[in-house]
Amino acid sequence: MHLIICNERLLFRFGVDRVLLLLAARLKQAGWKITLIAQRADLAVLADITPHCITPPPYAGPYIDLDQATSAWLESARSQVLGTAAPSSHTVALLGGWPYYGAISVFRRWGVPVVALDCGAVPTTGMHGGELAVQERLRARRREFLPEAQLITPISHFIERTQSRRDAGPEVQLTTIHLGSDHLSRPHSAQPWQGADTRCAWPARRGPRILNLGRWETGNYKNSEALYTIARSILAVHPEASFGVLADAGELTPPPELAHCIRALGKPTDEQLVHLMQEADLGLSVSLWEGFNLPLAEMQQLARPVLVFDLGAHPEVAAHPWQCCASAAEMIDKALRILSGTWLEPEQWQHAIARFRTRFTWDNTLAAYQAALTHIVPARDPHWPQLVVDASACLRDPANTGVARVVRSLCRKLQDFGRPLFVAWDEYLQTYVLPTEAEYHNLATYGGPDPNPSHYALPRSLPHRRLRLGGVVGSRLRGGWLLQGEIVFERQGPQRRSQARALGLRVAAIFYDAIPVTHPQWVPDTAIRDNHAAYMRGLAECDRVLPISADAEHQLRAFWDEQHLPVRAQLRHCWIPGELTAAPRATVAPLPPSPGTPLRILCVSTLEPRKNHRSLLAALRQIAHSHPQLDWELHLIGNRYAGAEAIVHEVQAAAAADPRIRWHGVVDDHTLNQHYAQAQLTVYPSLVEGYGMPIVESLWHGRPCVCHHSGVMAQLAEQGGCQTVDMSDASALAHTLVALAGDSVRYAALAQEALARHILTWRGYARALLQQLAEHKSVPASAALPSHWHQLLLPAATAPAADDWPIALATLLRARPVHCALILGAGYEAEAALFAQHVPQAWQLIEHDTGAQLKSQPTVSQLLGPLEHNIPLLLHTLHEHGCTPALILISDHALAHTRVLDYLPLDRLSGCVLIVPQAHAATLCSAVGLAPAAAMTLPGHLAYRC
Repeated sequence: MHLIICNERLLFRFGVDRVLLLLAARLKQAGWKITLIAQRADLAVLADITPHCITPPPYAGPYIDLDQATSAWLESARSQVLGTAAPSSHTVALLGGWPYYGAISVFRRWGVPVVALDCGAVPTTGMHGGELAVQERLRARRREFLPEAQLITPISHFIERTQSRRDAGPEVQLTTIHLGSDHLSRPHSAQPWQGADTRCAWPARRGPRILNLGRWETGNYKNSEALYTIARSILAVHPEASFGVLADAGELTPPPELAHCIRALGKPTDEQLVHLMQEADLGLSVSLWEGFNLPLAEMQQLARPVLVFDLGAHPEVAAHPWQCCASAAEMIDKALRILSGTWLEPEQWQHAIARFRTRFTWDNTLAAYQAALTHIVPARDPHWPQLVVDASACLRDPANTGVARVVRSLCRKLQDFGRPLFVAWDEYLQTYVLPTEAEYHNLATYGGPDPNPSHYALPRSLPHRRLRLGGVVGSRLRGGWLLQGEIVFERQGPQRRSQARALGLRVAAIFYDAIPVTHPQWVPDTAIRDNHAAYMRGLAECDRVLPISADAEHQLRAFWDEQHLPVRAQLRHCWIPGELTAAPRATVAPLPPSPGTPLRILCVSTLEPRKNHRSLLAALRQIAHSHPQLDWELHLIGNRYAGAEAIVHEVQAAAAADPRIRWHGVVDDHTLNQHYAQAQLTVYPSLVEGYGMPIVESLWHGRPCVCHHSGVMAQLAEQGGCQTVDMSDASALAHTLVALAGDSVRYAALAQEALARHILTWRGYARALLQQLAEHKSVPASAALPSHWHQLLLPAATAPAADDWPIALATLLRARPVHCALILGAGYEAEAALFAQHVPQAWQLIEHDTGAQLKSQPTVSQLLGPLEHNIPLLLHTLHEHGCTPALILISDHALAHTRVLDYLPLDRLSGCVLIVPQAHAATLCSAVGLAPAAAMTLPGHLAYRC
């Protein structure tokens, strides 16, 4: 076993460093090879653990770029880290955070599983300038790379709940492992990292001694200046009290009246700290955020009384709930009670300390890490395919529409995974051509791809001499993909797809919405409206289509079904991200509306009919009339929309009639971010969307959003932070706004949900898109079924053979192979055996009165339980893995004893063959609306195409 530990600093005094070094020493004794990588370390100390210590070369650039620079160095140091051989299956990387977030992707590419020890990111309150910029970059790197770790180990449930899950997303395994804290009670355990003790003494005792725990920092979350207020109240009762601070004298500037009692105790070693804590009558931690609070735990290991604020990880680390204080006033009151000896009963405190000492030991911590590291399995990424991105519009037009923003941001992140090429369609030459220098510049704006990436060269056309894609790359693209991220005018669609396939490329497309087809009255641009149906039909001829939401997938599938199109494309949604690169993600919840201050409402949306500003304005008129006591402001941000001047006039009239309504038009990113920071909630009144980006933007800023109760808006709202309402009902919207304004508990819950939910990054979107393309398996187009099964074996003119149901079913499975099939109902043992022989994914669902049970049979996997529950569950799980049943066989038993037809979403099973006993066929057709004429006759059964 080989453990690679990476951290910016490996110095034993610090909590994270301590767990890494103790773990290294323990696993070294168990026979592991240990490699330590750190920018700052005591190499003489590390040599006692392992000779394999690596210090990256000093980085001379800005500190804010250190994580990225460290990843680049690691890429070049593979042989130094792993040796020349391929990494063994028992190599694991344990990363301590910055500057090793980007290293997660490097180790993953090397086939080395990553465990990310997560201490969280500290609050940015009070930070400015470079310090703030570094923290924002750190948080951005967390969001990008933690989703690619195999295991994340938060140091507290608080960190898991508020940061690890939010940043990593729902699919990464999380296991909270608390830090140990019994090192101070076992001084020998610190050797050889601690030197000899030099006694660090309190002043001569004349009154109680209070130790301020943790680093001394003012103006930020450490809140050290709060000690002064507490000290004044304690001194009023105990004038001889002294307050020890773990800082050098030069770091302290106490108020003159407190200078005599605030003592700088320096930066003690472990043994010095033991002495200071044992001699203290009370420990205080005034920090307003802690991911664990090791000084709190250390003080408790020595059974000394200590008080903290009731926040962060304190409730799970404090030995007794009584130690947690809701305010400074409560902390003062409890401090005085401790100093007077009138706090917890001795038995209560002793019992709490005993329980704490049992839980928070280094043996427990190290055992948990050893188990996790021993059993972790690397995640194997597929080989990422070669991509050619059709970016015709973005290459020629510097505008940054919604579609253009997706294309540019996606292309930039695709460069992190490979060497994508970018092309434009040349209508004159009727072929794909390579961009010119000026076109690359257009594509690169607004965070687009780097025209001069460091790891490959992008070929270029000269301004008046176009290079054809095929002439430059020849057959080297065979097996790759052409990705169409823009909406194509279908008059060019067949030629574009044909050109791609002539080069050996498969064709994928991103689909945004069906609005010009489903709601043409809301699309005044006739060119877009007239093209869209043809464009959607053309998508069926691609190899894969990736709608930007589940609702967009449903709309496209329904359109194809209505058009009765032969569909070549495999269809599976790939949610676009909500990451905003122009604004840091909010970390602090907004305050709920308070009496005497207006409810500040923000609406970010283009002024066009489907965005439904009329309902919002009508709702506010109702509130003004029915609830005059409620003060509010509405700030509208968004451009006017061509052909929708009536909406503009209505907004202008509303603003003129009520000065609380203000339309700001188009604003820059800085101004938009200011409006979000000042708002308490947002309203997105749109009725129809392909995605609904302003909803996720609101959540990114930590602001609850009121949005429509159906379509993609409802899907976005499911994960929290949103209040849904029927946006076509102005009265319902008015009621919702009034209710939120008066319900601070509900508002606070929505705000916390907005902060806590995972929001996909552009890197995550690029990875998910590539994953779909890499795992794509071509499915032959569905051929028509012959009228009788024997024609699958014999020429049409031959007389029918003797009917035999098993032979017929076997013939069908051989002649029309499918990847996934279901049997619904009991019985059909022989049929199950045939499915097992011919179908890679074969399931049998049997009605049972117990909860869901999965049974592995020699033939097919059986799922027992209520069909009403198990059918939707299995179909959803298969869909999430890119698998849709192509054949479903329903037994007599299922049809006779359950409402099985009600549980099958036939509208989502387009192309699926449904086989039922002939006796039930008429009932089936009338119940679900299938055509009365069967697609195929089999012995005792009829087959229908959904």
